[in-house]
Amino acid sequence: MKKFKRFMQVVLCTVLMGSLLYFGNGKAFAEDQYITIKKGDTLYSISKKYNISIEDLKEYNQLKSNKIIAGQTLIIPDFEQTKPLYIAVAGSFSKKSNADKRVAFLKKKEIEAIVVKKVINGKTYYRVQAGAFSSKSKAEKMIKKLKNNGIKDGFFLTEKPLQINGITVGSSYNQLVQKFGKPTKTEEVKNTRSLYYKNEGAGVRVTINLANNSIEQLQVYPEFLKAASIPTEKSKILNAYGNPNEINIISCYESATCEQIIYRFNKNELIVQIDRDGKTVQYLDLRKTK
Repeated sequence: MKKFKRFMQVVLCTVLMGSLLYFGNGKAFAEDQYITIKKGDTLYSISKKYNISIEDLKEYNQLKSNKIIAGQTLIIPDFEQTKPLYIAVAGSFSKKSNADKRVAFLKKKEIEAIVVKKVINGKTYYRVQAGAFSSKSKAEKMIKKLKNNGIKDGFFLTEKPLQINGITVGSSYNQLVQKFGKPTKTEEVKNTRSLYYKNEGAGVRVTINLANNSIEQLQVYPEFLKAASIPTEKSKILNAYGNPNEINIISCYESATCEQIIYRFNKNELIVQIDRDGKTVQYLDLRKTK
């Protein structure tokens, strides 16, 4: 079993590396900010200016005391990447053809929209999404615009960006290490880094955009992690992420079948593979959609 899982990691790593051509032109959502300490600055004044706790500043910069000096460089971490977004929905349909008709109608009105598949209690729905907004007021304006164009069943939802342990596509590598902890060993091949925490398998594999040190794809294997915050069972995945966009049954190993739970949000995709026992999480894979 362990040999097979190790083999699967190698296969998935190869796929991850092969995806670099697609991700190479991607733009990170956010980056850590680097500042230079000026005379008179204190951790307290910096924490107030950037709305971050002194404890987070110290931990992120590996400071053992509150003492800082002029000329020193500090990292201001961006913790806003999992802030909820407001999704404008221009109707929800049980038939995809009806959702496609709604999208075509909106495009004639110069309103961009896409169809998003959602599985709720085993039933499939096709939502027409007309934008994701960081501001609730902007989402409300879009709903008003939809209603002015004859869409009476418009509404908005609040959803958080897809993440694994607080790390999203576009997070920095420093943020990843902060969240998952310092690995006991790191291997690097081109833009792919494998982080080892326990046993023989890599707990984390990540593709890095070396231009800005941001994450383009993240694979996490709970079996090889010490972090207790990573969901290890199907029920915990559903509790953490809610209803998936899609559920697929695939062939995995030894003529067995495994389940893939798929979430899509704001051009990102999270694939969670469940073992053949129907409950154990094999891995989580977060990436940009095509």
